[in-house]
Amino acid sequence: MNLQKSIQRLLQITSFLGLLIINAFVLHFMLDFELFKTQNGCDVQSKECLASDQEYFGFSLDHFQVTRAKVKSGQLLPKIFSDFGLSQTKISSLIGSMDGVLNLRNIRQGNSYAMICSNECKAPDYFVYEIDAMKYLVCDLSGQSCPRIEFKNNELKREEVGGYIKNSLWNALQEQGVSINIIDQMEDALATSVDFHHLQEGNSFKLVFDRHWIEGQPSNMGDLVAAYFNTNDKEHYAFKFEVNNRSGYYDYNGRPLRAAFLKAPVRFSRITSGFTMRRFHPVLKYARPHFGTDYAAPTGTPIMAVGNGVVSAAAYSGGNGKYVKIKHDKTYESQYLHMSRFAAGIRAGSHVSQGQIIGYVGSTGLATGPHVCFRFWRNGTQVDHRKLNFPSGEPMPSNLLPDFGAQRDELMKRFNQIKVTTAYNRDDSRVRKS
Repeated sequence: MNLQKSIQRLLQITSFLGLLIINAFVLHFMLDFELFKTQNGCDVQSKECLASDQEYFGFSLDHFQVTRAKVKSGQLLPKIFSDFGLSQTKISSLIGSMDGVLNLRNIRQGNSYAMICSNECKAPDYFVYEIDAMKYLVCDLSGQSCPRIEFKNNELKREEVGGYIKNSLWNALQEQGVSINIIDQMEDALATSVDFHHLQEGNSFKLVFDRHWIEGQPSNMGDLVAAYFNTNDKEHYAFKFEVNNRSGYYDYNGRPLRAAFLKAPVRFSRITSGFTMRRFHPVLKYARPHFGTDYAAPTGTPIMAVGNGVVSAAAYSGGNGKYVKIKHDKTYESQYLHMSRFAAGIRAGSHVSQGQIIGYVGSTGLATGPHVCFRFWRNGTQVDHRKLNFPSGEPMPSNLLPDFGAQRDELMKRFNQIKVTTAYNRDDSRVRKS
């Protein structure tokens, strides 16, 4: 009896070990053929597989498999091709066929690309690269047809927004879906008449702009057509108009809005300390006059020259840190303190133009945090630049004023129809209340 039990136990152990060996062999076989790594032609560990009930740039996903990824830092097109098993001969032929169609140096990190193959294939049949939001490259990897640039379905819609500033203009605009591209154009258009860093709660704004809708979705691409700001009961207008084949922004009376000086040396930041004759210095720990305006911004934020001029100093001093001083003319000078570094080519004697990057925000010298202290001189005396009114340029040619007036009046009608309590309006009359 004991012998029989021992034999039965030995057989059970032998069967168990046999099953383990068979499972190990099957697992090795599956891994060797990458059945766990690849699913329907897609590397599920690193790339995105698309559902089969849609299209991808004209390829029906009922008939094609798509492996989509993004260009990595330093990744070149030959490397992308080789990672998908294409031979060096094939890669060289494909790269040559793209000459004159796509500038290979413009393959950008973060842009999307895809390898597309038929359901039955093992190697990709097509390569798709998204050049930008509006167009993409399609390359037949068999070489039977030439690479081509295709354009996505694009519709230009005129849109408008209006509202009051509650805590910041930035938040007010972004809450209403205004893209950073339009915000930048708005700031450029009114940069010499509106101090965007010193707006107050209750100030109101209205914008009219054209936006590209790509494949039925709103994009960040578009153009500002007109802007209105009411700051402390003072009205500011900007209307886009073309003069001598060049588009620019003009005020209500047709004067160009580009004045001698910008209102601020940095984009949308926060004024942490204004011009005052007595301020408690956070480093020195005593009160002393502060003859500038501090603009807080992250380290590395570009600092712009507020006007044309010649650099009289680009140096370092204990309190000012790295700074640049510009002589604009016989009357005006400006200075920019606490930079982290100077822009390329900025040195004493350099000529600079309005809006040119001269350095980057930092906290060198007597500074507790990253900001630029901006100072402005008139006839050798430091003054508060925000209280100065600089004349705009000469008005447009008189023969263009009737056309400008007609275009302005049409836009004024749109402004008058915008309710500042309305968060978002479009030509299709859909409205969402704020």
